[in-house]
Amino acid sequence: MKLKKSISLILVVVLVLLAFKPVDVSASSISDLQQQMKENNKKIEELRAERNKLNGEKKSTANEIAKLDLELAGLNAEADGLQLEINDLNAKIEANGVAIEKLGVEINENNLILEQRLRTSYKRGDVGYIEIILNSENLIDALTRMDMIQLIVREDVNLLKDIQEQKTNLEELKAQQEKEKEDVKAAKAKLDDKKKQVEASQSTKETYMAQLQNDMKKMQALEEKMEKENTQFEKRIQQLQLESEYTGGIMMWPLPANQKRITSYFGKRIHPLYGYWTNHRGIDIACPYNTEVYAANSGVVIVAEKHWSYGNYVIIDHGGKIATVYGHNTKLLVSVGQKVNKGDVIALSGSTGESTGPHLHFEVRKNGVVVDPIPYVK
Repeated sequence: MKLKKSISLILVVVLVLLAFKPVDVSASSISDLQQQMKENNKKIEELRAERNKLNGEKKSTANEIAKLDLELAGLNAEADGLQLEINDLNAKIEANGVAIEKLGVEINENNLILEQRLRTSYKRGDVGYIEIILNSENLIDALTRMDMIQLIVREDVNLLKDIQEQKTNLEELKAQQEKEKEDVKAAKAKLDDKKKQVEASQSTKETYMAQLQNDMKKMQALEEKMEKENTQFEKRIQQLQLESEYTGGIMMWPLPANQKRITSYFGKRIHPLYGYWTNHRGIDIACPYNTEVYAANSGVVIVAEKHWSYGNYVIIDHGGKIATVYGHNTKLLVSVGQKVNKGDVIALSGSTGESTGPHLHFEVRKNGVVVDPIPYVK
């Protein structure tokens, strides 16, 4: 967030500078206009550097949001699993409760049967046993009948014990399941708290992302504004140039004869670095680093400096309001005010400024306005 505060502060400073420093396009000398262009280009460079930082912050924030999305999806899946576990435990606890209640009823019924048998046996006492003996066919039959009575009572007692043991086991299982349910509910509560934290962090990141995008739009608008100012400066420079008619005829190709592959033509195109539609002011000609760059025609060098977008570039005035521009060079071999002849080596090609690889950016300007260079060169 410190980076965001820094970027916002710089943005405010640039806005203030632009708001209170009017553009002076009425300067009477080329050097004054070039100085103003240098100052403007310096501001653009600073703004572009901050926009690049901001773009990096945007990518980093987007990655963080994506990670939070994955984390939140995992937490949601885990929470759903815990809820299913809670639902399963609730079903088991309910089923065990029904079974315990049923066993309780069975215990009561068997208790009643056993009590009745014991009460009957007690009331009958010895007389009952004498009756059993007298009614028996023989002694063996009598003993057998007595054993059966005792066996029935023992079976009733054992059955009652088994049922009671089942009930006790179910009650213990139910208590264990109740504890498991509370543990799972506690784990789910912690998970829900973590989900809230992740969602809050996600919301903060998304708000920050929106601010970054808004700031980038403002910076892009400022860059476009300053580029328009530069165009005004260039037009004024052209007005102050030599008034002689252009008599140079067809210009020569600005690179060696074997370097003629055009990778980007004049006009509308997608910006190779930033992905939005823009107006390409010239043509891009592919060539290796340090290829000799030739003056397309004779004239006077009016610009030879570093530019935030053109990189190391040269502008040559050929008279008659015609000028040529050579951008992205590794090294400049001429200086402002120097007269050059058609075919002189003025620079070595490269990839400085806003460039995706070594090439020469070549422009033709007529009355300060960029035009398609193709009709002017062989």
